[in-house]
Amino acid sequence: MAGENFPVIILENPKYSGNIGMICRLIANFSLPPLRIIGKAHDLTFEMEWMAYNSKQELDSISYFSSLVEARSDLDIVIGTGMIHGGNRSEFVLLSKIPEIVQNKKFGIIFGREDRGLSRNSILYCDYMIDFNLPGYQKSMNLSHSVAFVLSSFHTYQEKTSLNLDSFVDRNKTHFYEYSQSIFKILGMDDFHNNDYLAVRRLKSILEKAPLSSGDIDFFYKIFNRIEFLNSKKDQS
Repeated sequence: MAGENFPVIILENPKYSGNIGMICRLIANFSLPPLRIIGKAHDLTFEMEWMAYNSKQELDSISYFSSLVEARSDLDIVIGTGMIHGGNRSEFVLLSKIPEIVQNKKFGIIFGREDRGLSRNSILYCDYMIDFNLPGYQKSMNLSHSVAFVLSSFHTYQEKTSLNLDSFVDRNKTHFYEYSQSIFKILGMDDFHNNDYLAVRRLKSILEKAPLSSGDIDFFYKIFNRIEFLNSKKDQS
C-alpha cells in the first residue's frame, strides 16, 4: 500500500507503549512507511513487542522528532485528528473527503497523546483536521483504534476506486454496448442464461449504478473465468 496514496502515521508524545506496538502492527498490515513519533524515544518493552506481533521491524524503523515542523519537513500535507471544533484550528473535513484532498500528495496524519490529544502547537501546523463524524454518543476513540479506523477508510476507498469505470461512462455508450455483444460472442457468452442479450443488459446495469453488489462481482468473475478457460485451451492447441 505504501506505493499508493496512503499516509505517514505520526504520533505526538504517545503515553502507552502498547499503543505504539499496535500501531506498528497496523503499519505492517497496510504496508505503510515507518512510524514517526514526536517526543522522546521509547524503550523497547515486552508490551510493545507483544502488541506489535510479527512486526518488530516496524518497531526498529520508528523515527523520532522534536516537533511537527521537523516531522513534516518532507510532507506536502499534514492532517490532524481531534474532536473539538473552532478556535484557531484548521478546517475540519470529513474523513471520506481526505483521499480527494491528498490525491498525488505525500501526506501524514498526526494523532495526539491518549490523555490530552494534540498539542496546540501541533494543531497550528496542521493543514486540515479530520472530523470522524461518529454516530454514537462517545466521540473519543482509543489511539490505536483511531489509526485503524482511518486506515480502513483509506483501504475501502482504494478498493472502490481500483476498478475505475468512469472511462466507460464517458465514451459512446451505444457503441460500447454493441461492441460488448461481439466480445461476449467471442467468449461464448452470447447466450447467457439462454438469452442472447442478457449479458449485455447485465453489463449495462452494472456500469450505470454504484456500488457493485455481490451479484455484479460474480458476473465479472464469470467473464474473467471464461477468458482464462479460453486462453488455456488456446495455449494447449
